[in-house]
This record gives sequence, C-alpha cells and structure tokens, in this order.
Amino acid sequence: MKTIFAARMAKRTALAAMLAIGIALAGCGMGMATMTMPAPQINHPDFAFVANTNSNTVSAFEIDPNSGMLFSVTGSPFNSGSAPEFMAADAAGKFLFVANSNSSNISAFAIDGATGALTPAPGSPFATGGSPRGIAIVSSANLLFVADSGSNQISGFQIDPATGALSAVAGSPFAGGPSPIGAATDALGKFLYITNLSANTVSAFSIDTQSGMLTPINGSPFATGSTPIGVAADPNGKFLYVGNHMNDTVSPFNIDPLNGTLTEVSALPAPALNCSSTCHVNPLRVAVHPTSKFAYVADVGANTLSAFSIDNGALSPVASPVATGQHPFGVALDPAGKFVYVVNKLDNSISAFSVNAMTGALTPLPGSPFSSNGSGPDGIVITSRL
Repeated sequence: MKTIFAARMAKRTALAAMLAIGIALAGCGMGMATMTMPAPQINHPDFAFVANTNSNTVSAFEIDPNSGMLFSVTGSPFNSGSAPEFMAADAAGKFLFVANSNSSNISAFAIDGATGALTPAPGSPFATGGSPRGIAIVSSANLLFVADSGSNQISGFQIDPATGALSAVAGSPFAGGPSPIGAATDALGKFLYITNLSANTVSAFSIDTQSGMLTPINGSPFATGSTPIGVAADPNGKFLYVGNHMNDTVSPFNIDPLNGTLTEVSALPAPALNCSSTCHVNPLRVAVHPTSKFAYVADVGANTLSAFSIDNGALSPVASPVATGQHPFGVALDPAGKFVYVVNKLDNSISAFSVNAMTGALTPLPGSPFSSNGSGPDGIVITSRL
C-alpha cells in the first residue's frame, strides 16, 4: 500500500509541476491550449466529449470534479464520420451518438465507464437523411431522433440498450420543417422540439414512447425569432429556450405539460437591425443549468458566453458576457452545474468557467482555454460516471 501511495503522490507532484509550467506559459501568451496532459488519479470524474468537425474525430476528456480541469483520455481522439457536429449521450452515460453532417450518418459509441474511452457500437455508423445535425434522446424509451437538415426530415431510431446499436423505428423518416437543425425533448421525453433554420419556427411533436412514432402537436410549428438554431429545455420540463442567431436574442417558451404546446413567456423579439456584422452577437447554442436557475448562450459573432438568470421562464442577464475563444459553438455544463465549457471552432480550444451557485456568474478556470485535441471543435457533451 505504501508503494501505491508513493506512486500516486509522485504522479500528483508531477501534475502540479506541469500545471505550474502551463500557467507560466499562459502568461507568456502560449496558454494551456498548447498542452495535452494525461489524466491524474481522479476520484469519480465526469467525461467530456468534443466533436472536431474538420478532423473527423471525437476528443474525450476526464473532468476533475473539484477543479474542473480537463485531462485527455487514453486513446483520444477517436475517429468518427465526416464533419461531426452535434452529439448526444444517453442519461446513464453508456453511449455517445455523433451526427456526421457530411457523410449523412450517425456514429454510435459505447463509453467505457472507467476510462471514458470510446468503442464503436456494432454496425456503426448508421444511415440517416441528408446532413444530420441536432440529436435528441429519450433514454427511458431507448429512442433517438436526429434533425436531417439536408432532407427536411427527422430520423427516428431505437437504441439497443445492451450495445448502443441503432435500428430505424416504424414510419421513419418523419416530415420535418425547412432546414431542421436543433433538437431537444422535454424533461419527461413526451415531446420533441426541432428548430427550423430557414423558416423561423420550431416544430413540436408528441412521442409515442412504445413505437417511436412522431405526431405533430396542434398549432405546430411555432414562431421564433430569426434563424433559430440552438434549443434546450429546462430540467424541470416547464420551459424551452431557442437561440435566434440573427435576432441576437433567445426566445423563451412555456411547455404545456399535457399536450406540448408552446406559448411565449414574453413577446417575440423584434427583427435585428440592418447593420454590419460587427454589431451582432449571433447566439448559437443554449444550455440550461441543472437547477433550472440559469441559462448560458454561446455568442459566435461576439466571441463571448452570455449568462442569464431564469425567473418563471423569463431571462435576465447575470452580468456582462465573458470572453471565450474565436467562434464559440457548443456549450455544456457538468452534471453538478459547477462548471461550463465552450468549444471554440477557430481556436481549436475549450474555454472553461466556474459557476457561482448563487448568481450564475462565470469565472475563467486556471489553465483555460484547454486544447480540443482536434481541428474545428463544434459540439460538446458531458456525461457522469455512475
């Protein structure tokens, strides 16, 4: 036991030295994004997965639950299909699904619960419609839905709970709106919401959890702001948030718990001013805090992350947006809501922040930004080791 303890202490001492060097380099303008560090001995880490669009890979990281630091998983990055962007994991953190927008398929992986390493599921990748983007999962029913933006359809799949392999549900693909892109379900998995990029709407469907069939909800599609992309439901299942890329706003909706109908929490935003690109923040993707108290939005046009407090569905800015890297895309929180991570597509980096549990305000983590270990990081998913 003394030998094991001494080895672990030596490993942690070496890690501390590496971190000190990295912070010193950051002061010289080099930054932690130039370094990739192996994982130390971490008790009960979460895992972060990053889709690298330009290098056709998925990077895997362990997250230290105390510091929020990222450490590369052995064997990472892992190969995916062409131009991976959106991803989703099941609630148990057993499987990761990656939409490959240029190869029109989904890569399915089993997640090693001890190491975070990815292994392709039998039969992976699985064919979808054209240019698959947003993925939503109903873990309780082993169902997966993906927005096929190139064919204006929604593909539905049954997930094999033992292997993660996908099989098409009856009736799939289902008709979608024009350029469907973002996907989310309510907390109970009863309803599916898809943003329609070119129609300024969000389509709503009820989900038959036995068959996987989708039925349009009365009144669907519902109007949003201009160019809706990101969409997220709060964990309490009461509200849906849509990022309006060209309105510089986020639309909050009430979700009717009985029929899934959407009603605006507040008036829809006015059209964006006709101005140069420099005056737009261009919200892209949205993430809601596990407590449903805060929401975070990646502003790709401003290279910032905006934080909002949630009051009965309405959003209020927490403080001024915080700086990220160049072109922030995907945004995700760890399961405990202590940290927020944003992938920066042009910097090939991940910006990391701690979350003030009382106010939702953000503070950059020491060592941030971290390298994405790939080119063109676009999406990020975080799972918990159960």
